[in-house]
Amino acid sequence: MRKFSLLMLCVMVLFAASLSVAFADAPITERDIEEWFEVSEEYPVRLILDGNELIFEGNAMRPAIIRDRTLVPARKVFEAMGGTVIWDEENEEVHINIGDSFVTLTIYSNVAIVNNHERTLDVPALIIATPGEIYGSTMVPARFAAEALGFEVNWDEDERIVSIAPFDTDDYSEYLDNGENGNNENGTNNGTEANNYPSYSGSSGATVPYGFAPLPMMTEAAARQLIFIDIGHGGRDPGTIGDRGLPTQLYEKTVNLQIGLYLRDFLRASGVNFYMSRETDIHIPAAERAYRANELGATLFVSIHNNASSTNPNARGTEVLFYSKVDEYERTEGELFGIYSRDVARRIQREMVSALGTYDRGTRNAPRLIVLNRTEMPAVVVEGAFLSNAQDLALIRQEDYAIRYAYAVAKALIEIMNETFR
Repeated sequence: MRKFSLLMLCVMVLFAASLSVAFADAPITERDIEEWFEVSEEYPVRLILDGNELIFEGNAMRPAIIRDRTLVPARKVFEAMGGTVIWDEENEEVHINIGDSFVTLTIYSNVAIVNNHERTLDVPALIIATPGEIYGSTMVPARFAAEALGFEVNWDEDERIVSIAPFDTDDYSEYLDNGENGNNENGTNNGTEANNYPSYSGSSGATVPYGFAPLPMMTEAAARQLIFIDIGHGGRDPGTIGDRGLPTQLYEKTVNLQIGLYLRDFLRASGVNFYMSRETDIHIPAAERAYRANELGATLFVSIHNNASSTNPNARGTEVLFYSKVDEYERTEGELFGIYSRDVARRIQREMVSALGTYDRGTRNAPRLIVLNRTEMPAVVVEGAFLSNAQDLALIRQEDYAIRYAYAVAKALIEIMNETFR
């Protein structure tokens, strides 16, 4: 994770008796660490991830059991689970992200952040070095971190085996709080079935991609605002998968990228000032997408996705997720950025169901999503259709699905930005 000077190693790794790291109502001592090293030589702890044993070679830091609690090396374990581990050197924090769940742990602190909510730990994250090692490893409490990220943890005392496997849960959009215009608890819909978009043909001489009706040019004021376009998933993260395991299986990341590239062309033709998170099949952690948008000072963040449910094959339709933010001084998005994520979500939702003819799932406030709660600016996640639903999947496979999706988002963004920034 990070290289330490010899002096810092002495302070952070030896755990002198005076170190006030709370654990089970008492500070961890140097002797606690020494005892673990002594026991682990004869009785090492094994780690099984979703049925496969994780091998620790050479002097690699292994799982530790200190005062009946299991700690595991963060990067080794959670990257093997398909997650992303980011070390924040300045704040002494480790950020672990799997899918759309995240955990932030601060070294030596008994307070963690789980999906934007504080949780209290009985053991903090630590930095430990094996005897004779120059660099330490960030060790995190296995059960707390794994369960917070949607994994189940079991301990076999006889075999000294820690087992971590995914919980059987729905896609994250299925357990978000119901939002306005969304589905009722009994599964009925508050919205309406929409008609398909009419066919468009570009005006003679108009510089508009793919023969669609010309979109308005951005106003001078709107063109000064930066829109961050995030194309969901990518690389080793396929997102949801349609027809999983069949020759016809379809990765969400592939569909999202096609949509994003069409959207890029529509926005460019109207003079929109935008930035793309990716334009190729690469993996970018969710937190990094949010941080990049913050660094660029974007006015609006728009993430392109499609949906799935692991338990309900009848779940279908379009929805747009947002998070109405208020800063530490109780200032709203409108006061800070001049535009509200709720308004953007409503406009995109309207255009999407009209363009695609999909079931209207409405808009939802979703504060737990990383790209929504770690972005400083108003942000929305667009969920086009369900790859887990036969009807929606057939729609997604249609040749013009991606371009209609992209046109609808572009139309909504250009119109609402022009109306807002005059």
